[in-house]
Amino acid sequence: TVSSLSSRRFDVLVIGGGIHGLAVAYDAAQRGFATALVERADFGSGSSFNHAKTVHGGLRSLQTGDLVKARFSIGERRAMARIAPPLVTPLAFMMGTTRKITRSTLAMRAGFLLDAALGFDRNAGVEPHLRLPAGRVLRRDAYEAAFGANARAEVTGVATWSDYHMAESDRLTLAFAQAAAGHGAVLANYAEATESIVQNGRLKGVRVVDRLSGVTLDVEARVTVNAAGAACLPWMERFGARPAFPLLKAMNLVTRRPAGPIALGAPTSGGRLLLLMPWRGRLLVGTSHSDQPADPSDARVRPDELRDFVDEVNSAFPALALSERDVTLVHRGVVPA
Repeated sequence: TVSSLSSRRFDVLVIGGGIHGLAVAYDAAQRGFATALVERADFGSGSSFNHAKTVHGGLRSLQTGDLVKARFSIGERRAMARIAPPLVTPLAFMMGTTRKITRSTLAMRAGFLLDAALGFDRNAGVEPHLRLPAGRVLRRDAYEAAFGANARAEVTGVATWSDYHMAESDRLTLAFAQAAAGHGAVLANYAEATESIVQNGRLKGVRVVDRLSGVTLDVEARVTVNAAGAACLPWMERFGARPAFPLLKAMNLVTRRPAGPIALGAPTSGGRLLLLMPWRGRLLVGTSHSDQPADPSDARVRPDELRDFVDEVNSAFPALALSERDVTLVHRGVVPA
C-alpha cells in the first residue's frame, strides 16, 4: 500500500513495475533486503505486455558476433522454462535461406553449430515436453510446405530453430509481483515517482504521488533502481547520469488472419527480418522499430506508421496481402535501443 512506503527507510527502491522492475524487486526481497516498488499505472501495462510473446535464445546476437549476449540469452530462456513451465510452449521458427552470404545454407549451418556449442546445456533441468531441439537446415521442399503461397523463388532451403512461445506473458509479470510481495516487498501501483531527493550530494530516495488520492510522500532508500521503461531517460538525468542510448518505438500487429503452428520469418525489402507468429489463434506480425528516436511519452500509433508497417509486412510476405483493415490490435511500446 502507498501509506507503507513512508513508514521506514528501505534497502532497495525500484521505480517501474514492468517485468524488469518486478523481477528486481523479487530478487532483492527474496535475498532479505527491505524492498519497495512504485509503478505509475498498472503492473506490466506498458512494454511488458506489448511484445511479440516469445522468449528468444540468442540467435540474433550471433549475427553481430556477441557471443556473451547469446550465451546469456540461452540461459535466460532455459530459466523461463524452469521457473514458469506452465506459461511457455516450444515454438518452431522457419526462415528461407538464399544465396546471399549472410543468409546462405552454409552461414545458417555454421550459426546453428555455434548456437549448439554455446547452448550445450539449453535443456538442463527442463521438463521433457519443453526441451528444444538444435537448429538445422532443410531442403527447399520443406520451405515450400511451410510457406505455401508465401514461398519465394530465390530461396534455396529453410533454416528451422525453436524458441518458446509465451501467450499469457502478463501472468508471468503478475507472478513476479506476487512473489516479491510474498517475500515482504511493498508494491504500489498508481504511485508515480515524480522527483529525486538528494541530500549532501547523494540520492536519498524519491518523491511519490498517489494518483488515486493525490497524496504526496517521500520514500527513502539506500539504493534506488531505475526500471522505468520508456521513462528511464528522464530518471537517468535526475540521477545525474548521461543517457547513453536512444528510445525507439516498437510495434507488433495482431491481425484477424488465422495462424498456423509454426512461426515464419522473412526479410523486408530493406533487409529487416519480420516474423509471422501465432497468438491466441491469430496471426501476430513483428517487430517494427522506428527509424528516429521516440519521445518517452509517445506510444501512439499514427496512421502513417501503421501504413508503413503494413507495407513492410507485404514486402516480406507478398502473398499475405495484408491490409490495414486486417489489423485488430497494435502492441506497441517505447523501448531503450
